[in-house]
Amino acid sequence: MIAARTSVNAQRIALATNLIEDVVILTPNIGVDLVLSDRQSLSFDTSIAPYKISDTFYNKCMTFRAGYKYWFSQAFYAHYIGVDAIASSSDVLIRNTTFRDEYIGLGLGYGYSFIISKRLNLVPHVGVGLAYGKSYDGYDHMGDSGIGVQAQATTGIKPVITRLGVTIQYVLR
Repeated sequence: MIAARTSVNAQRIALATNLIEDVVILTPNIGVDLVLSDRQSLSFDTSIAPYKISDTFYNKCMTFRAGYKYWFSQAFYAHYIGVDAIASSSDVLIRNTTFRDEYIGLGLGYGYSFIISKRLNLVPHVGVGLAYGKSYDGYDHMGDSGIGVQAQATTGIKPVITRLGVTIQYVLR
């Protein structure tokens, strides 16, 4: 007779929101982190801001991010490094000038999870990488002629911040 021994680890999922995006740049966001093993997790998050604040300021953007995290201790605890894939489209008006970007990218990140309570964590994080895309920087809505003047689009690879913020994370069990 052969005895089989199995162990079942509780599946862990966390919901998250980036406080910097929520408060500073007024972009609502939501994310989910899924534990793969004791030291590995996947993260998926999105942010969207489809609104106009005034005639001289609007922030219309949409970002999707997927990431892999390797935790040095255990998932959702202490230091991690990660790889992020990002796709983003933004259209921001500040006074009479619009800045537009559309890109996809890949980057490396670092974060640290501070445990606040049994289910609540605070996670500052940063990530940098390279992105390929198109930028229309400096579209002037009112040029000298009173007619909008669009800047030339530049396409290519550029350095980007793939992840930046302080996330509040609620761990479901």
